[in-house]
Amino acid sequence: MTTLYLSDLDGTLLDPAARLPEEDAERINRMAAAGVKISFATARTVRSVSSILRSVDFSLPGCAPVALMNGTMIRDMRAGRYLSVEKIPSDAALRVLGALDSTGAEPFVYTVDEARPVMGDPLLTSYRELKNDAMRRFMDERIERYGKPFLRFASPSELTGETVYFCVLGGEDLIRSSAVAAEGIPGIRLTYYRDAYRPEVWYLEIFSETASKSRAAAFLRAFTGADRVVSFGDNRNDLPMFEASDVSVAVSSAQEEVRSAADAVCENVTEFILRDLAAQGIRL
Repeated sequence: MTTLYLSDLDGTLLDPAARLPEEDAERINRMAAAGVKISFATARTVRSVSSILRSVDFSLPGCAPVALMNGTMIRDMRAGRYLSVEKIPSDAALRVLGALDSTGAEPFVYTVDEARPVMGDPLLTSYRELKNDAMRRFMDERIERYGKPFLRFASPSELTGETVYFCVLGGEDLIRSSAVAAEGIPGIRLTYYRDAYRPEVWYLEIFSETASKSRAAAFLRAFTGADRVVSFGDNRNDLPMFEASDVSVAVSSAQEEVRSAADAVCENVTEFILRDLAAQGIRL
């Protein structure tokens, strides 16, 4: 039986500083070298994931492609290319911007423009205004830690390429009201949840109706030929991935809603995987 182990990053596999602990990286590489199928499903983009997981050797046989931006994109880290990109219809993207305008929310807008890659990546991140401290910290951290470029736009007509994602940051009231305003727009799916590191900050993420961590789990199951998927998460955006898995595991610090939906709870993802492998007679 082939098992795919699929883990969320922030709040699940990473430490409170959003870094992959050395011991976990060593275990992942050891398991992947032995052919154990391992992947990651995150709301982050490839630029930050490449930095955060730089200690993971994606050339190892067990390392599978990675699901990014809640399943909007599937990236083959070894080959350096996207295997799948789910795009938001242009009319739906304009309606999303209108809905967010009605609540006073300002999003980061992610577009894919193959004709205009920035630093080799066709995924572009743009914003109109940094409306709050959460947005400023979000952008500053990604520039300083990951070298991520951001573009400024004044009107939707200045956005190039096709829209794939919206990310809104703010307090709970703003995020919930913005989710209500956008919900029901044809062609989109959305999720909102509390930040894993700063509980006063909430995220609203809007993407194609054909994208989700559930779809990503199904894609990676087929890609790896796995008979069984074991997934790990901590927040509301991981629930679709749980539904598409044979075994779902919440970390002990997960939201109560996530722990209640999980089949099991663990303290450490890589330790759980090693115990699960041992139960199958595989000791590494």
